[in-house]
Amino acid sequence: MIVGDPWRLGGYRLAGRLGAGALGVVYEGYDPAGRRVAVRVLHGPSGREASAEAAAARRVTAPCTANVLDADLDGPRPYIVSEYVEGPSLRRAGRIFGGDDLHGLATAVATALTALHEAGVVHRGLTPGDVILGGNGPRVTGFGTNPGRGTSLTATGLRTRVPSYTAPEVFTGGAAGPAVDVFAWGGIVLYAATGEDPFAAGSLGGVMHRILARDPDLDPLPPLLRPLASAALAKDPRARPAARDLLIALLAAGAPGPRAVMTAGPWVASLLRSGAEVAAGIRTACDDPGLGALAESAYAALGPADRERAPGIFLRLVAIAPDGQPVAREARVPAGSERVLRGFAGLVAHRGNEAILVHQALPYAWPRLGEWIEADRARLVARGTFARLLLPLLAVSVVLAVLAGVIAVIWVV
Repeated sequence: MIVGDPWRLGGYRLAGRLGAGALGVVYEGYDPAGRRVAVRVLHGPSGREASAEAAAARRVTAPCTANVLDADLDGPRPYIVSEYVEGPSLRRAGRIFGGDDLHGLATAVATALTALHEAGVVHRGLTPGDVILGGNGPRVTGFGTNPGRGTSLTATGLRTRVPSYTAPEVFTGGAAGPAVDVFAWGGIVLYAATGEDPFAAGSLGGVMHRILARDPDLDPLPPLLRPLASAALAKDPRARPAARDLLIALLAAGAPGPRAVMTAGPWVASLLRSGAEVAAGIRTACDDPGLGALAESAYAALGPADRERAPGIFLRLVAIAPDGQPVAREARVPAGSERVLRGFAGLVAHRGNEAILVHQALPYAWPRLGEWIEADRARLVARGTFARLLLPLLAVSVVLAVLAGVIAVIWVV
């Protein structure tokens, strides 16, 4: 977190930044039940422009996507809450894909786009940074945060996009419909195979020229993917296949099984299940524990005597706000707390006998601390009430003392 970052939005406590871009900042957050979520705070007007798209995105519950859980786009800090997916983005993974892995990644992204488009949602900002390589397969994030259906380059500017993945029609003032996501899919598949952005150039003008007038080198792609990527990267949006056509072709090329599955039941749902099965084969090991897991690990590493001492220390560092929610506070801890504080380095900051929780979200994220707070809630509420009354009483006392001094001086004079 940096200066100016909020520590709370609605019912969500924020623990740290996950990333930042032209559209806003993404935070690690926790809901009141301690569930870890991703909270994307949108910059200014883009939040209000995204409201209709976000409302549609909340209705999407689909494989290969990080589902939207909540949104508030009317406040001073518009935000969208989605599932937290553990794992690096395709951009940050530093990995080149090939063979079955590349086919599985392409299928995962096509599955996500099919689900979104069938629900009437267009991503409009898809890049390798929006593809998270999770433990259960790749997931597409960031949808529902981009301006609405009539958006063009002239309406939003290039600041909202990574140019190498921007479809040609956006540069020429055309509407950004589902075909822009298909174009981005082609670029992402090529990026996954090479580790380089397609259409890269030394300037924005150079990137625009390449997108509008040149075709990228698709030789690094295997024969099965090359014609699909070529069609997806067509300059004319009308020449690009729909996302579901891409998915059908990928499933048919991968194995005969998915084609047979697609003939039974509602065909779109069957298609998405088949895509999700292929995507699940691309698993990425990731050590990304949440705040609660870190705190529980630190607690388990304490000796028996320090575990006994821990509740008293942590309850000194928590207050109950007027709305009934726990909040962190700086407080003096008892002598002999040093080993406990050292064990929770990174979660508790201390200097001498003064300590404070580093993350306001810790009372939400760590179930054990939540249990301690609930067990001692009555005393914490009373302490918070007393603390809130103490300052006004002290102020009144000072005013009375000053008045008494003035009266005494007048009396003497």
